[in-house]
Amino acid sequence: MSFAIIEWNLNPNRNWYVKLADAGSDISVKLYATQADAAADTNVVAEGTAEFGTDSESTLIMKTGGTPEISLFNEALTYHIKVSGADSDAQKTYKITPFVDLPGINHNIYRSETLIQQKAITEINSHTHTSKIRDIGIAAHIPELKTGDTINIQSALRDINVLSTTTEVLIIATPDTLINQIETVQYIDLSHE
Repeated sequence: MSFAIIEWNLNPNRNWYVKLADAGSDISVKLYATQADAAADTNVVAEGTAEFGTDSESTLIMKTGGTPEISLFNEALTYHIKVSGADSDAQKTYKITPFVDLPGINHNIYRSETLIQQKAITEINSHTHTSKIRDIGIAAHIPELKTGDTINIQSALRDINVLSTTTEVLIIATPDTLINQIETVQYIDLSHE
C-alpha cells in the first residue's frame, strides 16, 4: 500500500498541499498553502492524524498563526481529509485542487445548495443531452413570465407539443405595443440506439 488521499472537504476551496507520513502509530497529515512550504516543512496551516488503513478520516486542527483559516466545505461531513496508508509507507506530498475548475461553480454564489443543484442539473444536461433552442415572439406582454419558467409549446401546424425552459425574456416596447420575445431550450436525451 502507499499513502493516498481519497477525499477532501476543505474550505476555502483552493489549491492545497498535503504531506502524509508515518507517525509511528498512525498517519501524520499536514496541510500547507504553498508547495515551497510543504517542501521545507514550514508554515503548516493545520495538521491532524488518521488511522492506518483505507478511507481513514482526519480532522485537522489549525496551527497557531496558520493562514488561511480552514473549515469544512460540506458541514454535513465530519472530516477534512480521507486518506489511506499502511505502517512504514514512504512519506508523500500531494497537491489537491479545487473540487471543480469551472468559474461559475467556484464563485461564492454557488455555496447555496439550491444553486449548486441547479448548476449541476445544467451541467448534466449539457453533457448528456442535446438542446433544441427556439426563439418565439409572443404577441402580448406577459408580466409574470421569467427566465427559468417551464412552458408548454404547442403548434398544430408544426406538430409540436413539448415542455421547454425559458432561458431569455425580452420585453419589446413601441409607442403602440408591448410584446415578449423569448428564447427556450428543450433538452433531448442522447441515446446510443
